Amino acid sequence: MIQIEDWLLAVDVESTKMGFEFNSYRCTSDECRNFVEACEKHMKPVVLDFAQQLGIDLSKPSQLESHHVNNNTAIMYSGKYHIIGEVIEGEIDAWDIILEEHCFSLSADFDMVPVVMTGSVIEISFEVVLPWVVEVKV
Repeated sequence: MIQIEDWLLAVDVESTKMGFEFNSYRCTSDECRNFVEACEKHMKPVVLDFAQQLGIDLSKPSQLESHHVNNNTAIMYSGKYHIIGEVIEGEIDAWDIILEEHCFSLSADFDMVPVVMTGSVIEISFEVVLPWVVEVKV
C-alpha cells in the first residue's frame, strides 16, 4: 500500500515497472525527443521519487501532447501514465498533486492503456512545462 496525501493506493510496483519496460513505443517527433531528454536529465528529485514510488518511467507516458510556450523556449506537455493497481481510499476527482513544475491528477478516462498492463489500472494525468533541451534535426 502506498499513502499519498489523503489517498491510499494498492500498487503492484514490480508489474508496473515491467509494463513500462516492455512498452517500447516512443514517439520520435522533436517534441517527444525533448520530453524524453528532459525526463532523463532535468527532473527534480521530488518528482523522480514520486515516480519511483509508483513504478513509473517518466520518459514513457501512454499519451503525450505538446504545445510550445514562452516564445518556443519551452513546451507545455500533458499526458497520461498508467500503473497497475487500484485506489483503496480517496476520491479520484479530488486528487491533484503538485510537485515542482508537475501537476499529477487521477483520471478515469482510461485512454490508451498499454496492452501489457492488465488487471486493475490507475490512470494518472499530468501537465508540466519543460525547457527545450534538444537540438532540432535539420
